[in-house]
Amino acid sequence: MIEGLNYNSTDISEAVNGKMVGENVKIEALTINSKEKASVSSCFFAINGKNYNGADYIEEAISNGARLIVTQEKIKCSVTTIYVDNAVKALGQLAKKHKGSTKVIAITGSNGKTTTKDMIISVIKTSHSVCGTDKNLNNEIGVALSLLSIKDEEFCVVEMGMRGLGEIEWLSYIAEPSIGIITNCMSAHIGNLGSKKNIFKAKTEIIKYVKEYVVFPNEIRFRLLKCAGIKKIFAQTKMLKRIKRTENSIIFDIKETKNIKINSIFKHDVNNALFAYTIGKLLKIDDELIKKGLSEFKKQHSRGEIIKVNSHLIVNDCYNASYESTKLAIISIKQQFKNKKIAVLLGDMLELGEKSKKMHRKIGSLCKKLKIDKFFAYGNYAKFYLKGFCGGIEISDFDEIYKTVFSKIDDTYVLLVKASNSMNFEKIIKLMRDKNDKY
Repeated sequence: MIEGLNYNSTDISEAVNGKMVGENVKIEALTINSKEKASVSSCFFAINGKNYNGADYIEEAISNGARLIVTQEKIKCSVTTIYVDNAVKALGQLAKKHKGSTKVIAITGSNGKTTTKDMIISVIKTSHSVCGTDKNLNNEIGVALSLLSIKDEEFCVVEMGMRGLGEIEWLSYIAEPSIGIITNCMSAHIGNLGSKKNIFKAKTEIIKYVKEYVVFPNEIRFRLLKCAGIKKIFAQTKMLKRIKRTENSIIFDIKETKNIKINSIFKHDVNNALFAYTIGKLLKIDDELIKKGLSEFKKQHSRGEIIKVNSHLIVNDCYNASYESTKLAIISIKQQFKNKKIAVLLGDMLELGEKSKKMHRKIGSLCKKLKIDKFFAYGNYAKFYLKGFCGGIEISDFDEIYKTVFSKIDDTYVLLVKASNSMNFEKIIKLMRDKNDKY
């Protein structure tokens, strides 16, 4: 539920190009969840999903306080109703109107979007008011809700995800970013888009509606991009100087700025910090404040989170997994814990399409090359991990994963747990916490 709005139904109807039926009503809140109860007059957007029709929940929304309904279904309703062609697009159009003069910083990329977003927010809030995407709500609904959550902040930092061509263009249209950022362009979603060329095309859609700057990785394909009317900035890794690891953090220098600390053990997060540093400099934030912001950044749950389960040290990185993020996580763990044995528990990396078998084998081969001590795999592609590793343990029973793993490792190991989000490995972490004392 988004509260604190100040609209009437006529305003909303005009913003979404809808047809209003009923009296003009004041709206102070908005929701897409029919179960949410509003303490003030609210608007319910009856959004359709793959397996549900939003119109089926209109009566429930009304019973919970909705006084305005936005729907694409031609139905009769007991409260004021706005009929639109597409409720999701209408939500985006209202978000575009609502953001007002707040400057939007938009981030996309194959990997590192959420971490970069959180780092940028942490830097900006040292000297400006800022809001941003909650967790990783980065699709056409999530970005719209992020923009609708703006109060009177100077900046809003939004993360933009995609599964196909045209999606980021739409998100860029409704957000109208002052600054657009592409963290990288790799193989994530190649199963949906078919080729790296199409992934690059989809990611670079962000620049179409950017107003001032775009910040790119320092790669030739981005240098060749034509960006009429806006300035290109490159986050150059050569700006990075000394890099030092501690037990739970990394300390490094960027140009003249010394001893920048981030609370992460993953070296690739230094590249994400470079984007946050670049944004800080663009916004003329003092170097010491940029350092302060980066030092106060905290990784989100299940994104390289170090946890202790009794005597076992576990790196919980099971929020999601692409080929590149899995590769970098394994390399970082190996580099970070040089005095420990390394075990990995990997689940399927999804959305890799026809390259799935090959990519899983390559990760297995990487682990063999790095001399990973114990290799556990679960999922439809587990056997391909193990073919690449030339060994390892395939686990077939999800509920027995924690038991199998803890029967094979002791406190001399560090365990990396990583898989695509839909593999539900967060449940494995919970089982490890709940059951470990028995093994």
